[in-house]
Amino acid sequence: MTATDPLEPRPVRIPPLPPEQWTPALRELLAGSAKDGPGRVNLFGTLAHHPGLAHAWLTLARVLTHEGTLTHRQRELVVLRTAYRRGGSFVYDRHRAVAAEAGLDPREVAATAVALGEHPWDTVDLALLEAADALAAGQPLPQPLWDRLAGGLRPDQLIELLILAGQCATMCAALDALRTPPDSGPTPSG
Repeated sequence: MTATDPLEPRPVRIPPLPPEQWTPALRELLAGSAKDGPGRVNLFGTLAHHPGLAHAWLTLARVLTHEGTLTHRQRELVVLRTAYRRGGSFVYDRHRAVAAEAGLDPREVAATAVALGEHPWDTVDLALLEAADALAAGQPLPQPLWDRLAGGLRPDQLIELLILAGQCATMCAALDALRTPPDSGPTPSG
């Protein structure tokens, strides 16, 4: 077995379809998520190879992103930390700008990609980040961590946290395995 150079570009395994080849429903989902900022065209284009799955997946993502019960800040902390722990550069890079819009300052965004003790997180933020670490590693949440989470989150938020971390980890794994490239240009309006 030969080692590969980690800096050498890896070929895309399933090239994203251009928007003109997407189903109308998928184009509508992209247009409807314009407030999520740029960086979604290659993600949507990759999922466009499986329209039914794309629609279901993106519907779940929309619920987690726009109809969820966690705060925008909490959601972005979980996404950034999960993406970092899963090596999901596509998701991590895209969500850095989103995190700034959610109120995370540049130091906090950077601190999602280092040891948790290197930043003075508040109690709830730290519990969310620790949960993201455990879930990204496929580990159970220890009872003391669960108790801290339950002390700051409602039951619906606890369930959402688990689904959000899982959805993010799955997307990181899929985009990495498919070698989906980041977008290089502006997002089309639909």
